[in-house]
Amino acid sequence: MSKCIICDNETIKIKSLGLQPLANKYPKDVNEINNEFNALMEVHYCEKCLYVSLPCEVGRDIFFEDYYYLSSVNKELVDHFENLANKINDIGSKFILDVGSNDGILLARLLDKNIKCIGIDPSENVSDIANKKGLKTIVGFFDENSADFIKKNFGKPDMITASSVFTHMEDPSSFFKNCKSLLHKDGKLIIEVEYLADIVSNFSFERFYFDRPHYYSLNSLIKLAEPFGFSLEDANLINIHGGSIRTIFSRKKVIETSNSAKKILMDEKDYLSKEHIINKLDKFESSCRELKNKITELKNTNVNFAAYGCPARFSTITNFADITKNDIPFVVDDSSLKQGRMSPGKHIPIRTFSKDYNIDIYIVFAYEYIESIKKKIKNPNIKFYKPVPFKEI
Repeated sequence: MSKCIICDNETIKIKSLGLQPLANKYPKDVNEINNEFNALMEVHYCEKCLYVSLPCEVGRDIFFEDYYYLSSVNKELVDHFENLANKINDIGSKFILDVGSNDGILLARLLDKNIKCIGIDPSENVSDIANKKGLKTIVGFFDENSADFIKKNFGKPDMITASSVFTHMEDPSSFFKNCKSLLHKDGKLIIEVEYLADIVSNFSFERFYFDRPHYYSLNSLIKLAEPFGFSLEDANLINIHGGSIRTIFSRKKVIETSNSAKKILMDEKDYLSKEHIINKLDKFESSCRELKNKITELKNTNVNFAAYGCPARFSTITNFADITKNDIPFVVDDSSLKQGRMSPGKHIPIRTFSKDYNIDIYIVFAYEYIESIKKKIKNPNIKFYKPVPFKEI
């Protein structure tokens, strides 16, 4: 049994997604393949908090000691963080701490607006990329020690941002505790997180992987924040990462939350019932089987195809559906950190893009970036398909 991190109730196991590796570890040789982690990925649900977890006993430091995700390779994310920087500028914040700052994608946009900012990220190789670009990034986890270090050396920020990192945190309550300690008394907290209701409604459970043990509703985020004196000011649905939610919490008492937040909370009651989630998980399993069958059909009809994009969800789908390098010959990825390596678990070769590939169809696993991918390939004869559900895009 597993305990809910929010209310301490026993969670309910509602599905297994089979043996899964660490989805952001890309082996480069036989030695790394032989030492690859694998465990059953079991989906647990708290009916009280509308929260889902993937229990995993791997320490968080293992996930980020050598990391392969770079935000800035995606134009859509660059545009998103430009818009976020504009919002921060409109709010009037003067000093920003970005938690999980990756390669400095937000820091660069804030500096363009002459807003003081620093980042903190646990991944040494990615933080090094940011620091070499002049984007001040502390290497480490956001914990009590790092909060004290920031306070002593930089002062108290009046805004803390955390975009697409909150699901990764082993102890999210300590995040709010450290924010309370560090943040200016009139400060605000912006959390952007992959939204559980979007994952469920789109049955995009390929976004489940061990690197992210927690999946939140707005209801669950409020329950986490309130004991530390944070009030929800606003919440809006945003398009990044296949469907996320942007929340703004304030250290000041909020008299009334926004209408947008109220509507989201009302809708969650239907979207995040146990029965609805199980139904969508079953649909995801059927779609994964369909993908395997479609790939077999393509092979049997001598269609030249490959995959495009090797994000973490590529690992979840290929391992759950048992899709190997005998099924997909290679996957193209635009991150130089992944190129020349192999996908987790099924060890499908990862290549850089080339116009010389003789390809009729790309199965696009990074499908939210399809417009950028089409512009890059510039071949009207190539067809593009989303993997789950398998459909042309």
